[in-house]
Amino acid sequence: MELAYFNGWVGSLEEARVSVNDRGYNFGDGVYEVVRAYNGVMFALEEHLARLALSAAAVEIDLPWAPARLKNIIVETLGESGIKDALIYIQVTRGTAPRGHVPEEEMRPNLLVTVRNMPDIPPSLYSEGVKAITMPEFRWQMCSVKSISLQASVLAKRRAERAGAAEAFFVLPDGTVTEGASSNIFIVGDGALITHPADNRVLAGVIRHFVLKVAGTLGVKAMEEPFNISDLMKAEEVFITGTVAEIVPVVNVDGKIIGGGRPGPLTARIHKGFASLHK
Repeated sequence: MELAYFNGWVGSLEEARVSVNDRGYNFGDGVYEVVRAYNGVMFALEEHLARLALSAAAVEIDLPWAPARLKNIIVETLGESGIKDALIYIQVTRGTAPRGHVPEEEMRPNLLVTVRNMPDIPPSLYSEGVKAITMPEFRWQMCSVKSISLQASVLAKRRAERAGAAEAFFVLPDGTVTEGASSNIFIVGDGALITHPADNRVLAGVIRHFVLKVAGTLGVKAMEEPFNISDLMKAEEVFITGTVAEIVPVVNVDGKIIGGGRPGPLTARIHKGFASLHK
């Protein structure tokens, strides 16, 4: 059964209620994580919770729960749901108070955890790859924070969908490609992996982290360094990473065919190596 936990209350998603004075609702004033469970076991929960703590600290939200307590809440909610292949959403907002930009000092954060069935992912996503578009970067300067304020990503995803693409890649004025609207980007050049450094321009994705580790175990050279749009367009392979779909090949960017228009061999090797981590 799909469940919601909210500040100690547990029930169905349909019954869950959040106050209209919640600062997440009024200001997008909060942070979140999404964790995937495989056969009842959450993958990289510790890494996700560590990043949640970093995001909260960056936006000056003091988490009142000890890490062990927070973990137990999530584990117990997943267990109570009975769902084996699940998506677990964890959200912390600054709290509830009458609307005002300056938050009250003694406000207690709100914790929401939802457990949903993992959506079906078509096999063609991996066997055929997806299309992407590029667009100018227009987000804030703290992309390393996993903020619930996702208006820019929503707009980028809408534009990608209208263009028949699955993802939008953000490009800085100097031509540097940073990340996707909901993914990290890897390109392959001369047999090496390249992804943008984990600075304020990108979210340091958990799957991104494990892809870099897998590359090391496979003896594949991996570099965290900036690359530009010309590097992207002439790449041998391109793939994106994220918690839900894991590793997805990109075969077309702005109408330009990448790697012959088919998923590449290194992408397949990396995905196979990653899959072995959660089996």
